[in-house]
Amino acid sequence: MSIRALVVEDAPELRRGIERHLRSRGFEVFATESIEVAVDALSRRPSYHVLLLDLGLPEGSGLEILQRLPRGVPRPATIVMTGDASVENAVGALRVGALDYLTKPFSMDALDATLARVIVHDGAPSGVHRVAAPADLDAASAWRDRYAPQLLGQSKPLLSSLELLRRVASTDCSILLHGETGTGKELAARAIHAASGRGGGPLVAVNCAAIPENLIESELFGHSKGAYTGAQRERAGRFLAADGGTLLLDEIGELPLAVQGKLLRALQEREIVPLGDDRPIHVDVRVIAATHCDLEDMVEKKKFREDLLYRLDVIRVDLPPLRDRTGDIPMLVGAFIDDSNRRRGTRVMGIDDDALALLEAHGWPGNVRQLANVIERMVILRSEGMIMAEDVPAKVRGAEKSASLLEGEDAVLPAQGIDLRAALERFESAMLRQALERTRGNKNRAAALLKLNRTTLVEKLKKRGMSTFDGEETEHDGVLEAAG
Repeated sequence: MSIRALVVEDAPELRRGIERHLRSRGFEVFATESIEVAVDALSRRPSYHVLLLDLGLPEGSGLEILQRLPRGVPRPATIVMTGDASVENAVGALRVGALDYLTKPFSMDALDATLARVIVHDGAPSGVHRVAAPADLDAASAWRDRYAPQLLGQSKPLLSSLELLRRVASTDCSILLHGETGTGKELAARAIHAASGRGGGPLVAVNCAAIPENLIESELFGHSKGAYTGAQRERAGRFLAADGGTLLLDEIGELPLAVQGKLLRALQEREIVPLGDDRPIHVDVRVIAATHCDLEDMVEKKKFREDLLYRLDVIRVDLPPLRDRTGDIPMLVGAFIDDSNRRRGTRVMGIDDDALALLEAHGWPGNVRQLANVIERMVILRSEGMIMAEDVPAKVRGAEKSASLLEGEDAVLPAQGIDLRAALERFESAMLRQALERTRGNKNRAAALLKLNRTTLVEKLKKRGMSTFDGEETEHDGVLEAAG
């Protein structure tokens, strides 16, 4: 079975050259310059495996093709082609489903290398190929091991985010890291810096929420002597400190509106003007912004500049909360126990199953950071042996009790109220795990216990990073798994 490729390119010579090259490699190729023809071709059967897409077409942006595909039509592995040397448009295409990009002019060797990154061989006797999923989870895991070993976990939500980080780290575009407190945004920023061409330069982190509003402008852009009362000497500022490297603006949603305009100018013009000075200074800085806020909502409320959001949000990477990847909790707990033993000189051997179940049932509003703190507390107090259920803090055990209140007509609303969404998530995660435990990982029987369709169960498990169960599936279930 050959790979079907669609080439959308308006330059006839390049289009024909790509078409000839792909055919010589055994691809089945259809080429066009028309957005309408491309959309129609992708909507038909059999579907295409690979889409080589020019961004600048006579009818408009090539991205319209991806945006106009009907719901349910398989998305091919997409490689965008652009003549924009800044690659900002190409990188933006990653957000709508592209896997990689090529900057024109490019060689056929470069095309082959890019195709190799998005196509993998199944090893099937028939020589059938498959297109890699949008998140190449094996590559993401290897990248994480090299650049972000502290971002522990093997769940699909985490590895999907890491795969996006891997693909954009080597570019020089702005990145917006979005996630709740404690999800590892600073660790992700450090990984991006280390994996980029700026890894040998400085990484400067600024917490915008920790600096008083009247000092933040000086902190970022510097000031000249006498710029304001108390400015007794010249200060360079964080932008200049990060020159040649990366500037992380953590909690960017806390940046005052008055300073946002100056930040926008620094990003657009690549120059800053210190307070009390009128001479612009050129800076070579890549900016990574991080926030837990809904910046679009802040734009609507006039608390954040829309043009600044567009400039920062070239690529957005969402870091999943721990409650969406509960399958990673055993690995995290083991790593935190080992780390605490090493630092504290304790001899805790591990954690009891009942204690682990309590941790998995908790909603973790503080995410991985909160889990690490709880584990350290338990290791210190236990000192040696196994962590037991009674070692788990009352607040964490209380979460399981709150979840149990959801069952039946006798449910009681706690006096202090309840985070209903988090409680429902905890309850559902606990039921899913118990159903799998009771059926030894047989998804058909687990779905029957929960009165769910099997496909619904599988989707819920994937969402929580629980798609692989520690137990053994029965032969019957394994056959169905392979068939499905």
